Amino acid sequence: MVLQSKNLLVFAASGAIGQGVAREFAREGAHVWLSGRNEAALAELAAQIRADGGQATADVVDATEAEAVNRYVSRVAEMAGRIDGVFNAIGGRPTELGYPRPVAELPLDEFMLPLNLILGSTYLTSRAAGLQMARQGGGSIITLSATLTGMALANMAGITTVCGAIEALTRSLAGEFGSAGVRVNCVRGSAMPETRTIQETMAGQIAITGQPPQMVMPPLGRPITVSDTAGAVTFLASDLSSGMTGQVITVCAGAFVG
Repeated sequence: MVLQSKNLLVFAASGAIGQGVAREFAREGAHVWLSGRNEAALAELAAQIRADGGQATADVVDATEAEAVNRYVSRVAEMAGRIDGVFNAIGGRPTELGYPRPVAELPLDEFMLPLNLILGSTYLTSRAAGLQMARQGGGSIITLSATLTGMALANMAGITTVCGAIEALTRSLAGEFGSAGVRVNCVRGSAMPETRTIQETMAGQIAITGQPPQMVMPPLGRPITVSDTAGAVTFLASDLSSGMTGQVITVCAGAFVG
């Protein structure tokens, strides 16, 4: 088990990607500290992980509130003794975050919605965990982006901007925390058709253009899954990636190279 005895935080753990990562962390031996805003979903996930022989503790935390995040990170560090890694899976339904939508119809306040929610939360959780890890002498922060950063895809201005900003933030934090032994890396995933986000995004694009975006089957002959993404996050949380920081790992079944 590559995460044996590690204490790993998963913010927004009740969503599809958060759940997938949390389960993989637990299977690899970590004590997973689950947080989010859906108390019932968190409790159910924690119970399932324990039923499968894993360790999980669930708490209701709003990852967009700085004080709530700081208090939670401090409390977990006190209870567990140290925090070895953190992953933030926060997102939102496309219709609530202003995409897909042509820029001609996208006012500034709606363009900013995904930046305020996703980028803001990623900054708050990474900062709080990073400062704690720096005090203890090491740890791993994993952020989440998407292959939108390498695509010219219409009607996705806000969420594409967020992905690029998260990758830039990852590199900056890697430079800031590196001397304290804290690694900061990003997983850049392509579309996972099993998730509600991708299903609703595709439906929105069809409503705008009358047809789905042009999709080319990648070299592996299939799209990626949540499990594929969770595996990459787990690798970055483990000591197997101890020499890596400031990196963006693309999980895309070979659709993007270079």
